[in-house]
Amino acid sequence: MLAVHAPTLPALALAFLLASPLMAQPQQQRGGGRTAQDKAAAAVRAAREALARFDQGDPGWKVRMETLVSLARAGPAVVPVLVDGLKKGSPPTRELAAQALVLFADPQARPALEAALGDPEVGVRLYACNALSMFGRLKPAQRYLRLRDADQWAVRRHMAHALERDDQPDAAALRKTVATYDPAALDSARVGGRAPHFTLRDLKGNTYRLGDFRGKKDVLLIFLPIA
Repeated sequence: MLAVHAPTLPALALAFLLASPLMAQPQQQRGGGRTAQDKAAAAVRAAREALARFDQGDPGWKVRMETLVSLARAGPAVVPVLVDGLKKGSPPTRELAAQALVLFADPQARPALEAALGDPEVGVRLYACNALSMFGRLKPAQRYLRLRDADQWAVRRHMAHALERDDQPDAAALRKTVATYDPAALDSARVGGRAPHFTLRDLKGNTYRLGDFRGKKDVLLIFLPIA
């Protein structure tokens, strides 16, 4: 960051008093740039269009990942759209919305996420567990314990993590990581070729890098889409 030497307070006040009225106009009026409000509105429109694709059915994992990247890049302005999708959308839309809300840990989404724990779709309940865990370890309320002990196996596992996690969730860091992902790298592995390098974190926060195992042992990769 460049150091800026500010003028004395009287000089600064005088500068504001004598400033051209043009300086007080929104950037959009001065040079065609977009204001923060314009950018937020554009992000909201894009989020609605993205969720609308899922209302027609699940378009597949590639589109899901591309959508998550775009939502992460759009930032917190999309949270109300995601909450609305979680409440009213089709099953694929509700699942995507719950998954995307993991990236934000926004208190305004919490009531909808709590309600989503009773959703008939396993994927929605699972991602709602993950999103709620981003607020910090959940207290062992009766409904949480019921999900941990008596729900579908993947939901049980994710709720158990939400009740036991001992780290400090950082939604902003997670969102930044997803936002910097290049969707062009999707589906780059080829049969018979070298596996592309990647880094993954497990539910306990442990980090694993594929390169760390090179020359040491065989690695078996199992991807469970629901988890």
